[in-house]
Amino acid sequence: MGYGEKIRDIRKRLGMTLEDVSLKTGFTKSFISQIENGKNSPSIASLKKICYAIGISISELFEDERNIVFKFEKEDYRVLKNKNIDIIFMASKYANRKIEPLILEFDPHSETGSDFYHHTGEEFGYVLEGTITVVIGNDEYVLQQGESIYFSSNLPHKIKNKTDKKAKAFWVGTPPSF
Repeated sequence: MGYGEKIRDIRKRLGMTLEDVSLKTGFTKSFISQIENGKNSPSIASLKKICYAIGISISELFEDERNIVFKFEKEDYRVLKNKNIDIIFMASKYANRKIEPLILEFDPHSETGSDFYHHTGEEFGYVLEGTITVVIGNDEYVLQQGESIYFSSNLPHKIKNKTDKKAKAFWVGTPPSF
């Protein structure tokens, strides 16, 4: 179900008319009808107003209501060899995911790149083996086996293995980048 259909469905379940939503948002009935019928792509600001009028958050509008279960076999994993780091994409087979679960395998004295990386979203990492250093801006966080970190991805960051031993981490990021 598209977001326009979802707006119409919620509006009708609440017993609201196009006129009711029009009065609460200041938009014309025609504009709201076009959105509900997929004939107009409104701005995020307009969608927020409509969501407020029908009593939902904008994130609820885009939530997938299906109960999803997707099992992955080892053969489904995709491996990207990036210099001295293997990146194992654990859920790339499912295109509509909201998270990106990865296994990162670092050779000794390796890093995710010479440049810092930043993007919208969040990240969570858990060290499975060895020791890694997560560099966020000017701060360094040394994580050993069994330790984890959570941070906003809009902060410039990179990951290093500064040791003489291999390291492995389970990493989850949002939104998916591959």
